[in-house]
Amino acid sequence: MPESPESPAPLHLAVALDGAGWHPAAWREHDARPKELFTARYWADLVAEAERGLLDLVTIEDGLSLQSAHPFEPDERTDQVRGRLDAVLIASRIAPLTHHIGLVPTAVVTHTEPFHLSKAIATLDYVSTGRAGIRVKVSGRADEAAHFGRRTVPTLRVDEFDTPKGRELLAELFGEGEDYVEVLRRLWDSWEDDAEIRDVATGRFIDRDKLHYIDFEGRRFSVRGPSITPRPPQGQPLVTALAHRGEPYRLVGRSADLGFVTPRDADDARAIVAEIREAQA
Repeated sequence: MPESPESPAPLHLAVALDGAGWHPAAWREHDARPKELFTARYWADLVAEAERGLLDLVTIEDGLSLQSAHPFEPDERTDQVRGRLDAVLIASRIAPLTHHIGLVPTAVVTHTEPFHLSKAIATLDYVSTGRAGIRVKVSGRADEAAHFGRRTVPTLRVDEFDTPKGRELLAELFGEGEDYVEVLRRLWDSWEDDAEIRDVATGRFIDRDKLHYIDFEGRRFSVRGPSITPRPPQGQPLVTALAHRGEPYRLVGRSADLGFVTPRDADDARAIVAEIREAQA
């Protein structure tokens, strides 16, 4: 819809779900349900409430380490929620229980394979009848890298990400994130829409000529394709990213359909949008 004083752009509403809530003490509120955090019913109820409120989508937070009061290292606190379920699996479980709301789980792309994630989100798109998305998230934490043993990530303080070493790491991580999203999109398109014939009389289920290799070569991975999952109902599920600074702004501008930003005021919001637009140019 074009933007004009007579026809303003529609307002879209979303909610970011994370355990009992984003405040560290949320689980102690009188109406919280801490004993149910790891049940399907808890998450189904949250998303059903969001759907009744006519929200457009929910995101479901995830990560590869226990939650921490420190952004880039673990802590020893025992008075806050720790532990989480897999966001993609939560979304797939509650998809048949909802009808209209978009389901956007978070996935850490730094330590996962794009082929696996493309298949998982395509599957979510099928079980939700075309309501799937993905929030891509990078990881610069050394403790998360240690879970996999495939790469070494230096331990940096928050202020060190503005040093040459920190900026180099961010450029690598978010550059890899751009490659990752490109592979997701190519794999979703590796089956043509009419590749499935399903003709019992001739015994042909698919037209093999309508499945295509993607032959992607990147610094961290190479993927031949095609996907083993037919093209999702949406064709391209929604790709989103959270951005707080320059490198993720570029990821949003170059690779995402939707970006989540955290401006302090209207002027800051305009500056962020300008930086994202510049990345799109």
